[in-house]
Amino acid sequence: MKVATINTAGNWSPFWTESLKKAALLGTNCHEIGQKLLLENKRIKVWNIQLKAGSTLSFHKHDKPYFYVCHTKGISRSYYSNGSIIETQYEPNDIKYFKDLNAENFFIHNLENIGNTTLHFTTVEFT
Repeated sequence: MKVATINTAGNWSPFWTESLKKAALLGTNCHEIGQKLLLENKRIKVWNIQLKAGSTLSFHKHDKPYFYVCHTKGISRSYYSNGSIIETQYEPNDIKYFKDLNAENFFIHNLENIGNTTLHFTTVEFT
């Protein structure tokens, strides 16, 4: 996995349109961190994401520990509500774990597939 910062936090560059800023605000109340909820119990939620080339997963809030596995090669861009913009290049079986998220330490972002292949993720959120 290769990660590149396109825009730093607090810099509301020309990349940030008014519609993106409004969408980020709406993400404050969105806890659907995937496209399809596959499993939910007292301990976890398992989500599936299959993001076709050119598609976007709407802004959503991460405030619980989680990890994801990327099953395909591809590239994404995420806009974060603090102004930062990150591009990530994935290889099959890339994994990332976010262990310290909670109500006070969270982030809001979207996920855009800017490549030409479908991005497929499994995300496990600890409730």
